[in-house]
Amino acid sequence: MKQSVIFQLIIALFVAFSLFAQSTNIYIPLDIQEAYKNGTRSYDGKPGINYWQNSADYKIKAELLPDTSMLKGDAEIKYYNNSPDSLKIIVMRLYQDLPKKGASRDWYIGTWELTDGVDVKYITVNDDSLSLDQGREVLRGSTNMTLRLAEPLPPGSSTNIKIGWEFNIPKILRLRMGNYEDGEFFISYWYPQIAVYDDIDGWDRVEYQGSVEFYNDMNNYDVELTVPGGYIIWATGVLQNAEAVLSPKIYKRYEKAKETDDVMNIVSVKDWEAGEVVAGNEKNTFHFKADNVPDFSFAVSNSYVWDAASLVVDSLTGRRSVVNAVYEDSTVNYNEAAKFSRITLEYMSNELPGYPYPYPHVTSFSNKQRGGGMETPMMANDGAPVERASHIGLIFHEIAHNYFPFFMGINERKYAWMDEGWAAFYPAEVVEEHEPDWNYQSKRVASYEESAGEETELPPIVLSYSYNTSNARTGFYNRPAIAYKELEKLLGRDLFKKSIIEYIERWQGKHPLPYDFFLTVNDVAGEDLSWFWNPWFAEFGYPDLSIKSVDKIGDKVDVVVKKIGNIPTEVIVTAYFKDGTTSTKQLKSSIWKNGVKEVTVSVDNKGNLEKVVIGNNLTPDAVDGNNEFVLE
Repeated sequence: MKQSVIFQLIIALFVAFSLFAQSTNIYIPLDIQEAYKNGTRSYDGKPGINYWQNSADYKIKAELLPDTSMLKGDAEIKYYNNSPDSLKIIVMRLYQDLPKKGASRDWYIGTWELTDGVDVKYITVNDDSLSLDQGREVLRGSTNMTLRLAEPLPPGSSTNIKIGWEFNIPKILRLRMGNYEDGEFFISYWYPQIAVYDDIDGWDRVEYQGSVEFYNDMNNYDVELTVPGGYIIWATGVLQNAEAVLSPKIYKRYEKAKETDDVMNIVSVKDWEAGEVVAGNEKNTFHFKADNVPDFSFAVSNSYVWDAASLVVDSLTGRRSVVNAVYEDSTVNYNEAAKFSRITLEYMSNELPGYPYPYPHVTSFSNKQRGGGMETPMMANDGAPVERASHIGLIFHEIAHNYFPFFMGINERKYAWMDEGWAAFYPAEVVEEHEPDWNYQSKRVASYEESAGEETELPPIVLSYSYNTSNARTGFYNRPAIAYKELEKLLGRDLFKKSIIEYIERWQGKHPLPYDFFLTVNDVAGEDLSWFWNPWFAEFGYPDLSIKSVDKIGDKVDVVVKKIGNIPTEVIVTAYFKDGTTSTKQLKSSIWKNGVKEVTVSVDNKGNLEKVVIGNNLTPDAVDGNNEFVLE
């Protein structure tokens, strides 16, 4: 009898929890809801019992020809169909078709550097050659290439694809990669890549037009890269033949850096001048391997200095990761690049998000431009901003992308804010610790306030590839970064951190949707936060609080705060007195969750009240004129 009662209680609790999990008021599009009905996703934020994901093994041999700015390659790809569907086609991406004549682009490029795109030499599927005649067995679009399979690829099976290609590395249209002159190259978006086939859209057919970025499956890479003698390569993954391609002196330093906490110089200008950097062959082939990563890139130079250090990123296992900074000697601020790379990994591994950095290294390459950067797994193609604070923020921002989108498998093409927002959020404390006068967070808030509520400011949930306005940066970077900060204030640091770590634990190596993130936080917090998620991420609108009235009642000052904007923020009320003292009261944004439009905030009355101000430079408010009440 007792066991029966306990069993019934367990069932009741399970049902109650299930009802809670599915009672969310978060806006979820109808087609996305199908994934939850099909069991590939679940309303508690976890991957569903029917979740699946495809993958591939890439074996690539490529040669870089610096003098002609040409790259030639051959790849063998084994593609695994883990889906429940039989696949009649394979969709591939040829990113360097972007500058070809007739390609669709997000901006006008004139005749700067128009090319013939990627020259595909051959394609075989399971050793059967495909005709490259357009439209027969191979169909090329703007940057996508579709292979028609002779026989459908059944669930649970694999297919083998071989492909040869070459293209000119851009010298002018250096979008995320290119020839940076003087023997420096950063090569990304460079090999024929199988597109994602997922439980939401099937094949990802979104064309690469310049703005949208990244969405790949988790793959294994075995890559051999050949360059002329006198060049060195840094790349995604682990160098397999370091002793064979590096000079004995450089190899010894390379090995030492893996164990030292202190930043050390591996390659100097003097090493280059003495010809003591790489093996003295006419050509050298660098062999790299990387497992379970979504992409592969590499950097090449015949003159860059190389600084490195390492650190323990996982205190439980003692696992170490290496930070590398490679740059032209005397590039502004780059003497500290390895230092701040190490600080970044230490912060992210131990503080926020507080999850051990997942890869064996991260390498920051300076492209000598004045600003901006581009992330790829374990690699960053960074500019060289003059301001030290900007440099610190840039180094941190691009490294942060190794968590989001790479470790987490996020679809940047549709949801750029799911990674750019985090990469904009996380650097704040490190930048402000080392450059306190820079005011990183208040600058971020001010930047958001400038465009919040404008006609061209769209909700982040609008698909990124259709987010074609001048305020795209607001939707991808500023608004989500501020929303994450407001979420931290709402939940408190500990619960916020716990929620993000749980999100990482559940979705690492998978493909989370925005709703998987929202629902995971709901699950960890134990409440439906749709009142927060919807306005911040899915609705048009802006934050705006105003002072409706101020009354002095005995030893209190009662301030009625009115919520005009639809986006919820914390409430901060500060009373200023003529003797120079102040009195402040702060309420969490949860005060607005039940549709409340006004709240009375009482602060201590110290006499001789001069004025009352709501908010501060860390809390977004799009309308300034209604935030201050001055007594006459």
